[in-house]
Amino acid sequence: MATRRHDEVIGADKVARATGRPREEWFAALDAAGADEWAHQQIAAWLVSEHGVDGWWAQSLTVGYEQARGMRQPGQRPDGTFDANVSRRVGLPAEELFAHLAEDTLRAAWLPGWQLASASPPKRARLMDDDGARVAVELTPTAAGKVRVAVQHGRLPDPAAVAASKDFWRAALGRLATRMTGDGDRAPR
Repeated sequence: MATRRHDEVIGADKVARATGRPREEWFAALDAAGADEWAHQQIAAWLVSEHGVDGWWAQSLTVGYEQARGMRQPGQRPDGTFDANVSRRVGLPAEELFAHLAEDTLRAAWLPGWQLASASPPKRARLMDDDGARVAVELTPTAAGKVRVAVQHGRLPDPAAVAASKDFWRAALGRLATRMTGDGDRAPR
C-alpha cells in the first residue's frame, strides 16, 4: 500500500478549522514568502512566529506544502529518508515476548542475523543487523490481553526499500507469532 499524501490524510475542512485558513491560502502565503527555498524547520518556524499557528499544525502544514511543491515525497522525513512501520498483536505477556527480542538464541530462531543493540525491558528494544541497519521494537499491552509488537525501521533510502522492509518485517513477526502461539494469532499490518 502506498503512503498517502498529506491532503489525503488531513481534510481541507479540518485544516481550515484548526488554523483559521484553508490549505490553499497557507500555501499561497508560503509561496509569497519564498518558502519553496527554505528547509523544513524554517517553514514550520515561520508559520508559528509570523502567523501564530500551533506547533503541531505548523509541522502538518509544512509537510503538506513540501509535498505539494515537490520538495518531499509522501512518507519522506525531512532528512530525505523513509521509515517502514509494521505491527502485529500476539496473545502472550510482554515479558515472554521480550525474551524473544533480548535473548540471542530465542531471537535467532525467528530473526537470524539481528543483534540486540539496547533494551528497556519489557517495553522497548533496538536491534541491529549484520549490515548495520537498526530498528526500534516496542511492546504495548492491549485491552484484549494481547501485546502489540511494533517495528519501526528507519533511515531507508526510498519507497521501494520501505516496501521491502515491510514485507521482511511482516514475515519476521509472522514467524515470531507462530513460534510463540503456534497459530500465528493475527495477520500483521
